[in-house]
Amino acid sequence: MFHTTRSLLLLFALSIVSCSNAHYKQDPTNDTLQKESNALSSDNDSIGDEGSGLVKYTDKNGDVAFIPAGFSVSEKEKEQVIRTGLVVIGTDGSEYVWVPTKQTKLSVRDFGSFFYGGSIDDYYDETRQPLYRAMVKSVKQYGGFYMGRYEASYGGGSSLDDYVPASKPVQSRKDGRIWVMFSPQNAAIACQNLYRDNATVQGFLPWGINWDTTLQWFIDSGNKKRSEIVDNSASWGNYSDDDFSPNAGGNYTGAFERAQANHIYDMAGNNWEWTQERYGGSCYVMRGGGYSIMGGPCPGNYFPAAIRDPLPGSSHHPNVCFRVGLFVKQANEVAEGDK
Repeated sequence: MFHTTRSLLLLFALSIVSCSNAHYKQDPTNDTLQKESNALSSDNDSIGDEGSGLVKYTDKNGDVAFIPAGFSVSEKEKEQVIRTGLVVIGTDGSEYVWVPTKQTKLSVRDFGSFFYGGSIDDYYDETRQPLYRAMVKSVKQYGGFYMGRYEASYGGGSSLDDYVPASKPVQSRKDGRIWVMFSPQNAAIACQNLYRDNATVQGFLPWGINWDTTLQWFIDSGNKKRSEIVDNSASWGNYSDDDFSPNAGGNYTGAFERAQANHIYDMAGNNWEWTQERYGGSCYVMRGGGYSIMGGPCPGNYFPAAIRDPLPGSSHHPNVCFRVGLFVKQANEVAEGDK
């Protein structure tokens, strides 16, 4: 199997050679990215108009999260604790998990897993994007952001202008299909379309900084060991060499209880996931690994959850999907909710 995998890796590397042919000086560097993040984090200006239904939620430990208008907290007691994964349900039935940033700071991490080599300085988020800056300000103000509990499936719409994803379990064909064969640019638009009439929440395609912070939270919370994130994720990911998802492919999300951390499913294996992180001149970075690569086996020690893997942004690939992120847009007059 590993001989086959190495051959497929070579083919995959050749398929992304355009990432390095167009030399792109990183702007900004990750040092600059962190400085900008820190600068934004010290900016306490409010975000948008205030009020309109955001709920301040306090769990049994006294930890705080913010629930967008129209969203509800899971009725399951184990899903009501912020430190180990607060689950909320959107107005469309999609599910999200609050990633708290009080202890696990919003930051780029050098996990050392790079498919195409190089170092963390070769990978970057475009921090001058207004939406990125708004996300960082929101995280500072409210102490967290949301990651989709599941890989995205089709949620509605008939064209790019109104396509919206869903974050719901897909455990059989009747539940729909994981949204693959979609470029990262189109995925970003679809995420931003989601809840666009809700004044308290903003959808976005996660950046590298959101993926890194979420993976670090899994470690900090004690749910995963660093080695399970960085070295080999087969113990909790749907890979070609795991021992709990035979022949599942990447058709489902939320199908295996072992394939989750802090109530977020399939961030290791299953399908590769687009992010807004960039590499080189035209490449977007995929994260998480998958069950397959170029139609061949994809073992968890080659492609752990932390891996960064660039692919041209024009790509539409059957093994690559995406995940929805959300951040709070506004709130000063906040209702109180306790558990």
